[in-house]
Amino acid sequence: MKNQELKDFMTAKGLQQKQAAQLLGVSVTTVSLYLKGLYNGDVENLDKKVDELIARSKEKVLEAKYNAEFVPTLAARRGMNIIRYAHVDGDISVIYGAAGLGKTKMLKQYAEENSSAILIEVDPSCTPKVLLKKIAEAIGATTRGVNNELLDGIKSKLEGSEMVLLIDEAELLSTRSLEFIRRIHDLSGVGVVLAGMPRLLINLKGKNNELAQLYSRVGFALDLGNALPDEDLALLASSAMGTDEFNELLVKASHGNARRLSKLIRGVVRSAEISGTAINKAVIEEFAKMLIS
Repeated sequence: MKNQELKDFMTAKGLQQKQAAQLLGVSVTTVSLYLKGLYNGDVENLDKKVDELIARSKEKVLEAKYNAEFVPTLAARRGMNIIRYAHVDGDISVIYGAAGLGKTKMLKQYAEENSSAILIEVDPSCTPKVLLKKIAEAIGATTRGVNNELLDGIKSKLEGSEMVLLIDEAELLSTRSLEFIRRIHDLSGVGVVLAGMPRLLINLKGKNNELAQLYSRVGFALDLGNALPDEDLALLASSAMGTDEFNELLVKASHGNARRLSKLIRGVVRSAEISGTAINKAVIEEFAKMLIS
């Protein structure tokens, strides 16, 4: 019976009925009745949902064989050093480069290793007020009030704290938002690291040089370029696979991009496990064809 399979799955995963309901896209009441064998709705459709949920979970277990731990490549070490300089010196640093080169990984790893690092992830809807509220919430300051009140609360919390603010995808920040970042830095003395796409450096100067005060405060700017060196990609590949047997193929197919490499390896590992075949040149080349360059 599928309801027993769901019970076993929930027990193995330590899931409550509310969590199972969210994963299945149904109500808690539906899950409760289904588990008791009393559900009178579309049982066939719910059975299918349970099968799909368990199948997805198995694939995630297979993917766990892919080692996604942080790898201290040359680019990563350079990035971590830049972050450290900003943290220790209370400076502003910038890390920029093409997508998929590991900028987010660097920031997350530094934040994981340093409790005094505050990671803020920006999205396209991040207005100045949203940005200030994100920072305020992250440091335990008040999230109520107008922008100036939020800024005062942030300043009070950060002043003398020796924290560092890590802003990911900072190229999405408006001129006004970048000005608020400068004010936070000036008022509190904390370090700031802005990471993003190459246009971030252009944004920091301002279209009409209106951000000259901010740009002049940038201590270090690390350009990761458009691609990682083969040596870095080889390190990532051998770490993820647990062997360097396929490095040449994987590095070639990754086109200098760590994100593409990660997707390629995940797909190859999953495909090989599901089909019960060993990873080989044909599997790698076939999966590489399906990745968008």
